[in-house]
Amino acid sequence: MVLMSAPDGPYNGNFNPLSNVPSNPLSNVPKFNYQDILDGSAREDIIQAMQQYAFFYIINIPGFDAHAEVEAIKAFFSLPQAVKERCASIKHNANNTNILRGYGFTKSTTGQPIEEVFNMGQYEERKITLSDVESNAEFISREPNKWPGDEDFSASKEFRSALQSGFEMRMRLGRRLVEEIGRGLDYTQFGEKFTESEFTSFYLKKYTAREEKDNVNIYKADSGYSMKAEDGRDLSIPSHVDTTITLLTTYANGGLQALYKGEWYDVPSVMGSIMLMSGSLIEELSDGKLPSLRHRVIDIKSDRYSTPFFFNPSYHAKICESLSGKRTETGKEWVTFGPWQVKQLHRDEPLLLTPTSLN
Repeated sequence: MVLMSAPDGPYNGNFNPLSNVPSNPLSNVPKFNYQDILDGSAREDIIQAMQQYAFFYIINIPGFDAHAEVEAIKAFFSLPQAVKERCASIKHNANNTNILRGYGFTKSTTGQPIEEVFNMGQYEERKITLSDVESNAEFISREPNKWPGDEDFSASKEFRSALQSGFEMRMRLGRRLVEEIGRGLDYTQFGEKFTESEFTSFYLKKYTAREEKDNVNIYKADSGYSMKAEDGRDLSIPSHVDTTITLLTTYANGGLQALYKGEWYDVPSVMGSIMLMSGSLIEELSDGKLPSLRHRVIDIKSDRYSTPFFFNPSYHAKICESLSGKRTETGKEWVTFGPWQVKQLHRDEPLLLTPTSLN
């Protein structure tokens, strides 16, 4: 078990006297049965887990075949680069009009993809026009998915079916979880903030081993992100907190670490599970009762697949007041979720977007 010191101090955890290896407190993070979440019996335990760890696992999810899902993802990313770029965002393919949904990537200094993403949302067609919304960004938030064609990908129908099913399952789970969190906090308006969830995204991600010099192609020096761990190892994803609710599937992949009581610990991989991770806006809206999870990913120097599902509030959801009615820190500048999310995406999604894509 690898543990690393946080920037503010060395590792000071307990040791297992039988193995002489530092124990990992994240091995105790709760695993909740899907049915217990649905019937409300896990409500108090969910709140306790979020307060203590800022994440937990959901297991025994009906119809969820993690092995089949990751194999479908691998099949897509194994396609020739030119084929994948046919469903790329306009940043990578000027012949396309899709801005947020579809394929994106960044390359190493030698020109090889080192990080790839396929982004899908809840819309297969856009049923609004620009005149129906207040901004171009809101119009983009309802952008239809961009799928690989049958002529490009022999398993395209199976890929699309598997990912649509995965999206719908996570959407149902996300809605149920915010309802339970709201009830657990006696914050009935919380679930109502997620009614539309237009910017919700299901990201298929592939990380490839890279050299230190390659990381500058992902996050520039002025991004504020460091791509190095304290012991000098390269990071695939820098230390950060997400914005709202993340439902993360890591399959059997290692590399994910979380900051717990000032120390970095490996997050155990539980095949067949989905993790809920709490973000910065959840912490603000809950008056700090539900802390956000700071996490990062160590470059494991081999291909790594994961699927974060970012379950977001509605574009017009008010984020300026907490459950107690206090002004949130974010609310000092932003009243509703959509405009704030645009700022976050421009900063955090360089694989798909340019700095002005959502303007």
